[in-house]
Amino acid sequence: EVADAEEAEAEAAGDPCVRAAVATALEAHRVLEEHVAACDGEEGRRCLGLGEEWRSHPTRQGVDVRTTDAFCGQAGVNGAIGVGDAAASSEAVRAVLADPDKRRLTDPLWQSTEVVRSLPSRLVRIEGWRTLEFGIVTERFKAPAVVVSPRDSLVVRVRLKSVDGTRVRLVQRSVDAPALAVPRGYVRLRLACGGYQIRAVAPDRCTTVYVNALDPNGYVPKPVVRTTMPDRAMTVAKAAQAAERHRKTGKWR
Repeated sequence: EVADAEEAEAEAAGDPCVRAAVATALEAHRVLEEHVAACDGEEGRRCLGLGEEWRSHPTRQGVDVRTTDAFCGQAGVNGAIGVGDAAASSEAVRAVLADPDKRRLTDPLWQSTEVVRSLPSRLVRIEGWRTLEFGIVTERFKAPAVVVSPRDSLVVRVRLKSVDGTRVRLVQRSVDAPALAVPRGYVRLRLACGGYQIRAVAPDRCTTVYVNALDPNGYVPKPVVRTTMPDRAMTVAKAAQAAERHRKTGKWR
């Protein structure tokens, strides 16, 4: 079985599409790491490493919120970052953000996630990190307003854990696959970087940095963008509240 797995891994590594997915995963992680490093400071001194293109918003429910309409200097790519703490374990917060049956606790627009292709996790090698999951995923989302079409995304997804066990990350970035058609009635958005880092501070305390940057690939009224992007950053607070509720009551909702 080990020989078969190694043979399958070698075959996948030689596939041009898989090589492109690996390159996309590495670039997505680089971008996430850059923004995590700029934001994950001590409380009261967060997000100080971000550039001038980032706008500061009032702290809401303990979450520092920043937005931009030029993520990484790319005009039209809307970005949001949220940083906050949770009085819960990092695993509980991760469960809220990652488990499909809990996804709507933080994202009411989310409809579905489907794994298009699982890939050998060992193909993504990052110093100081263990890759737990690697693959290509498609997701669908409801429209945020009547005048906007629902969106879908096709992304490379990587889930990692630091070698010292204190941090977990999930990162996604759009990948091209012309053979996978956009569902009828949907518009395929371009995700420049989507993901988070959860860092354990104590057994029942952690800090989350959430990054979401995308090109909606079509007309979205500015008032909708101004509302939805800061709300994306509040994913941090929603995840914290659900995890804290579960710690106290045993219930997620």
